[in-house]
Amino acid sequence: MKRAIIHARILKETGEVTENGYAVFDESGILKLGEGELEDSADQIIEGRGQTLMPGLIDCHVHLGFGGMSPDTPEIEQGLSIAMQLKEFAKYGITTIRSMATKDDGDIKMRNLVKAGYLTGPRIIASGRGICITGGHGWPMNYECDTPDEAKKAARKVIHAGADLLKMFATGGMATKGSIPNAPQLSEEQMSAVCREADRTGLLTAAHCTGIEGAQRAIRAGVRSIEHIPMDEETAQMMKEHGCYYCPTIVTRYNIIHSTEPEYEHMRKKANPQDLEKKKRAIELCLKYGIPICASTDAVGSLKNDGLTKMGESLVTELKIYHEYGLTNLQAIQSATVTAAEMLRLDQETGRLAEGLQADLILVDGKPDEDLNALRNVTMTIQGGNILYKA
Repeated sequence: MKRAIIHARILKETGEVTENGYAVFDESGILKLGEGELEDSADQIIEGRGQTLMPGLIDCHVHLGFGGMSPDTPEIEQGLSIAMQLKEFAKYGITTIRSMATKDDGDIKMRNLVKAGYLTGPRIIASGRGICITGGHGWPMNYECDTPDEAKKAARKVIHAGADLLKMFATGGMATKGSIPNAPQLSEEQMSAVCREADRTGLLTAAHCTGIEGAQRAIRAGVRSIEHIPMDEETAQMMKEHGCYYCPTIVTRYNIIHSTEPEYEHMRKKANPQDLEKKKRAIELCLKYGIPICASTDAVGSLKNDGLTKMGESLVTELKIYHEYGLTNLQAIQSATVTAAEMLRLDQETGRLAEGLQADLILVDGKPDEDLNALRNVTMTIQGGNILYKA
């Protein structure tokens, strides 16, 4: 269906604004962008007066499915949870998500259902199961390995399952009981073996890193995106030299520190309020060295979306934290659009407003480049030319 949004304030990823513009699109992509009155015909006209039209948002780090690290979550419950979570993402203008380790390859299965048209929702970049050491962080839903050859075999299993990326656990973490958060786990040789398999098959790579040593191993091994780490100067220089992307996931650490619920006590014991200052320092180092920041929340799902970090909504908070820590509003928006798309190698499909790209668009009541809170007021989410959400 050919649709047109008219009379909208168009915000491009560059910061360029057209105060009275239009966009014509269908399932094949964005057909035309312009200023003033639309003269072409369309099957559906959408009035955008008083609203900002901008690229759909990307959350580069979520965990789909109910139960988080629990090995006991029934598959049908996980599937229902993911289907419900997809609606929450759409409500907040998120048209692409990167799923970072899911029990029993649940994200791969749901990605396939979305692609086939059985489910509506954002584009899913799926990791399937992660790769960790024996008893390492996330072990209940990962492939465990203790040598480079075992790591290569684990990577091949993930590739065979149909994953889009290979997720490694370079250090311990907070969510797995008995795991020491900052302690290094996978060796550089193991991660190098995984990265070689990714290069061979054209897949992306990412590494969970909450400690400096584990992060530096991952960087030297050739991992594309580094998750979580509160970096130091040396690590920042290494990331710049190796062309790494940074996924901060600050909102989840903030929520852990400020949580009161008994079920998060084991994570609170591992957390430190100084961690947020370290995250701020990491953002400052990224700005200093020009390390690209990709918006990422580490949101973990539940059936009612009432968990520690809520799907969809938490991305707005994450972007506001980036602004508080030194990014401009536009830079924060870019972290969830063009920069995220580049990291995912999707920049020729999404993350920008340009003729020929996929019609991943959102209408927002307000001006998010002036006030990021406006992103809480998404009135329409369009992915691949189809309307996913309408307020």
